[in-house]
Amino acid sequence: MSAYPEPTGPLLETAGLSKHYGGVRAVDELDLEIRTGETLGVIGPNGAGKSTLIGLLSGAIRPSAGVIRFEGEDVTGLPSHRRARLGIGRTHQIPQPFGRMSVLDNLMLGRLYSAGSGYREARRESLGILERTGLAPFAGTLAGELTLLRLKRLELARALALRPRLLLLDEIGAGLVESELAELIDLIKGLRSEVDSILVVEHVIDLIRECSDRVVVLDWGKMLIDGEPEEVLADAKVTAVYLGTGTTQALAPARAAEAASEPAKPLLAARGVTAAYGSFRALHDVSLHVYPGEIVTLLGANGAGKTTTARVLSGMLAPTGGEIVFKGRRIDGLRPHSIVRLGVAHCMEGRRIFSDLTAEENLTLAGRTARSAAERDARLTAVYDLFPVLKKRRGSPGANLSGGQQQMLALGRALMAGPELVIFDEISLGLAPVVVDSLYEALAELNAHGVAMLVIEQNVERGLALADRAYVLEKGVVALSGRPDEIRGDPRLRALYVGEAKGES
Repeated sequence: MSAYPEPTGPLLETAGLSKHYGGVRAVDELDLEIRTGETLGVIGPNGAGKSTLIGLLSGAIRPSAGVIRFEGEDVTGLPSHRRARLGIGRTHQIPQPFGRMSVLDNLMLGRLYSAGSGYREARRESLGILERTGLAPFAGTLAGELTLLRLKRLELARALALRPRLLLLDEIGAGLVESELAELIDLIKGLRSEVDSILVVEHVIDLIRECSDRVVVLDWGKMLIDGEPEEVLADAKVTAVYLGTGTTQALAPARAAEAASEPAKPLLAARGVTAAYGSFRALHDVSLHVYPGEIVTLLGANGAGKTTTARVLSGMLAPTGGEIVFKGRRIDGLRPHSIVRLGVAHCMEGRRIFSDLTAEENLTLAGRTARSAAERDARLTAVYDLFPVLKKRRGSPGANLSGGQQQMLALGRALMAGPELVIFDEISLGLAPVVVDSLYEALAELNAHGVAMLVIEQNVERGLALADRAYVLEKGVVALSGRPDEIRGDPRLRALYVGEAKGES
């Protein structure tokens, strides 16, 4: 950006940086350079390795391989507190202040114990930081009583209290409305005079465009492209990794023939649903429906509200407004186990299997809703027919299964409840494309037996290839809805993922 001095040599650089979780390569031989005087934006689809990268650079995560150098010094083996003393500060996706301490005391703690200031100096400097971050009027307020925007500001202030030279910002724009986002953008721009360099990991493209000198795009833990913001955001390869263009084999919906015509009444209907995590309002006015035997895909960029929608529908998170109806009965307010017994299963993001139990123990434990042992055994047989490899590995602990086999086990656990509707949340996350293709083939086969599905997916093309209908969320509202061909042809789709877009009811 011309308003700032030209960046100079590297402040931090990585060589061959890698982090593996079993067979999942979250960061894969990454060579990255953060130059003194620049703000570097890092973007990429869900599962690209962005937050893992922040953890590696800050010292919260130990790498599997590679080197991290800060001012030419190898800091690869240093823990996070030692890197903080060297000048690497960070914020967290979810603000983590000491909620029962005042805003000022949260900063004083960092100054006294990490930056090594005396009490009077720490207080003076902390008050100065609060002034610069717009928190001075709230110095005596308990941190746990702040609104989301002020919590984000406090995250920044706490990081600044450590006197960082490099500031790592992890999804700091998540959950903010337009006016709050504009304030945050101005604040980040103002921080350029406070620190040498800034790295911003973010899914809010407006923030990336406004704040970054340079943008790096990650995909499957590797660097896809590196360049100026407008150049990168207009690149066809970036659109392809966000939308999944050209990476997915065709998967025609295989629902039962009798479900091909839309019934009069939906199996599941959500009307005007709102939901929040404390002061963060994640869903604003979400309405959707799923008919018997239908496959509906829920799409959207990181932070759009997809997983929150799944949690609300399955009873894991109580809605703050609206209603949810399943088979004509209100289910909002019911506990998750009651919703499962009614016929709604939830295959959660992250697999959530019991790693110490065998594959078969995981499955039978999930089959407790069966009315008899014979019914439970019939469900188990059906899961093994769908995933023969689980039958072969039924005596193996969950921890010993591959990533793809663990995801099959997670799907199988959901099916052991004997559901009429299954919510599948990001089942492709962290898996190789060939494994994901086999999982989606299993979904199509399952749907052919009449099981309705709400499939939450970030990869647009993969999700649309399977669906009868689709909804696209943006910032907690439904921005697009319709048949797959209508969604593909809508010019707003690309903007919802890699550019500015306005949601519509």
